[in-house]
Amino acid sequence: MRLMICSALVVLLTQGALAQFTLFAAETNSGSLGGDTAHYGGVQQYDFASTGGSFVAGGGLAAADLHDPVGLVVRNSKLYVSNRWGNTQGKGSVQEFDFDFGTKTLSGGATVAEQTTAASQGFHGFQFAPNGDLYVTTVSNGTHRYRDTGSGYTEIASVANGAVRDVWISPDGKKMITSGVGNALHITDIVGDGFGNSTDFTMSQADATHQMAFRGGSLYVASFNSSKVIKVELDADYNPTSSSVLFDVSGAVGITFSPDGEEMFVSSHTGNFIQRYLDNGGTWTDNGKFDTGHNMGYLAAVPEPASMCVLGLGALALLRRRKKA
Repeated sequence: MRLMICSALVVLLTQGALAQFTLFAAETNSGSLGGDTAHYGGVQQYDFASTGGSFVAGGGLAAADLHDPVGLVVRNSKLYVSNRWGNTQGKGSVQEFDFDFGTKTLSGGATVAEQTTAASQGFHGFQFAPNGDLYVTTVSNGTHRYRDTGSGYTEIASVANGAVRDVWISPDGKKMITSGVGNALHITDIVGDGFGNSTDFTMSQADATHQMAFRGGSLYVASFNSSKVIKVELDADYNPTSSSVLFDVSGAVGITFSPDGEEMFVSSHTGNFIQRYLDNGGTWTDNGKFDTGHNMGYLAAVPEPASMCVLGLGALALLRRRKKA
């Protein structure tokens, strides 16, 4: 029996090299559009046959289905999109879409959270905590915390951490890290239904940081003004300890990884392209770029269901090996 399980695992892990996934990319014009809805963008979709391989452009979402999108998060086979509304004061929303893996199409679009603070401008990056709470950044007025009431998300707390652009919640739900204007990440303790102490961590060569992505115990940060991709090392409590510049990407604004973590995607806010990098034994190597025809915002990747099984079995195998060591 053990041999059969191991053999099946080897087959699945081999197939994992061909794991299919979809990359979503927000069309987000650089700067604030206000009420110029004619220039609000949609969400582009790219369906990949394998990590590092070619793709087919999918249907995505039309601009008419959204309200100036920027942030993207995949959760429980659903795509969530945050809307800037042109960075209009008092405006901001998060929409929920169902993704059909078979047809590779999106449907729905219900608004699940809306801005409730008149002094805030446009939603940007957002993230779900392990307990399901939703954390959303705003252009000018800090980060807001929402909780699902069963009929939508209601704001329960906020923290005035300035002009922020993206938020990351630690896997243990105890730490919030936000990016934003300047060269520092803001680290805030999550305490009960609110927030606790905050500190700042200054990054090397950072200026106007945007989307962040977590991989292998580190945060990867897109820095727009300095056109850098920065890696931030975290300690066991998810506090930043050091930073280093990985590459130059003109107008870097969005960043995500393929579901297996082996390919990095970086979108340009002004260059109308998405840059690709492959992990080659711990060193990131250029895997080309492709044109998008539009200023881009943030990115999100979702694996096919079969690929999720493969990735889960791989993680389980590694965990068992660690326990035996």
